Amino acid sequence: MAKRMCCQNRKPTKEQNRKLTRKHTSKITAAKAASGVTLVELLVVVALLGIILSVAVPRFYDFVPRIQLESAARGLSAEFRLAQQKAITTGKRCTIRFYLYGHRYRTFYPGSSESIDLPTGISYATINFPSDDGAYGIRRLYFNRSGAPNRGGTVGLKNEYGDRIYVIVTPATGRVRISDIPPD
Repeated sequence: MAKRMCCQNRKPTKEQNRKLTRKHTSKITAAKAASGVTLVELLVVVALLGIILSVAVPRFYDFVPRIQLESAARGLSAEFRLAQQKAITTGKRCTIRFYLYGHRYRTFYPGSSESIDLPTGISYATINFPSDDGAYGIRRLYFNRSGAPNRGGTVGLKNEYGDRIYVIVTPATGRVRISDIPPD
């Protein structure tokens, strides 16, 4: 019986080597070309990002003060509603005092009180609640044990750009709402 040579022991010819090398190289080159980015493509993307950001960033900075103003109004209206609820549940009067020149307000609940500063850049535009026993620069809103306010009124807040928002308390019911439009 003749010995058979295994194909593994046989070396490929030079022609076969060239074909394999060319085939392998072309696959690597095609894969590399498909996955890479040219300098021109990269520069175009960077330029487009620059243009988009140059338009978007200033608008974002104009938007932030408005968000802060709305947040301050929501916080104030939440305090109004909390005072109203505490007055109903405890059966005692709950008061909120507004300090016009300190940019803050203070809540007085049965057994506790807290002073709250308005956020930086936010101040009072208008407050038409009555003054606190004749004290200059201090206004007062209180809710009696039925949840009704001492009177209806508005607290207007403004930011440094002149945007305004109003927290409005309805006289008889004590309904609290927020509006961009001042009440009549």
